[in-house]
Amino acid sequence: MIRKQSQVNFWVLAAILAVAFLPGCLNHASEENGMGTLTGTLAVARSSQLVAVSGDSQVLIPVDSEGRFQARLAPGVYQLMLQTSEGQLTMIRKTVQIDNNMTCTVVDTDMVPMPQVLSVSVPLVYSTSAVIEWETSIESDGYVEYGSSELYGYSSYATTELKKRHRIQLYSLLPATTYHFRVVASRYNLDSTRTWSRNFSFTTEP
Repeated sequence: MIRKQSQVNFWVLAAILAVAFLPGCLNHASEENGMGTLTGTLAVARSSQLVAVSGDSQVLIPVDSEGRFQARLAPGVYQLMLQTSEGQLTMIRKTVQIDNNMTCTVVDTDMVPMPQVLSVSVPLVYSTSAVIEWETSIESDGYVEYGSSELYGYSSYATTELKKRHRIQLYSLLPATTYHFRVVASRYNLDSTRTWSRNFSFTTEP
């Protein structure tokens, strides 16, 4: 009976120790409850930074000289971008799922270049129309969103030819009216490659 009791005590003690030293132990899970970890090593991202995008939220993730990175993120679905020192963005993973208290390791990439709007101008403005011109960092297609406020509400026709310099004319505008607009650039009209310029405005002639 004594030997059996000592064996029971031994296994109870072993179980307690095992729980106490589990990887990512219980104390750690409760300490940062509701967060997940994104980690990985990507040679293409050496000494650069990544941008994790989810809706309107963006998280900058530094990458060391060996291409290693790690960040704590709120649960959700993210797009993972590579950002160069010049600000150029390239999507490297279209979908990254982050869950509570879980680690997601990125082991490969799907390199998709994303155009950036470099310059925008309104060279011609009439009473009922206006010409919008813009230039992008890489060959792209795109269109213009516009309206009487920054909520826009209207869209121009989309250009389908991939090029860096673009020109679109807006029609059926109201005279003596201020319009807000922004340029939407993409490649092959894919949602996953879409980027937006800042807001601009012009006023039509009387």
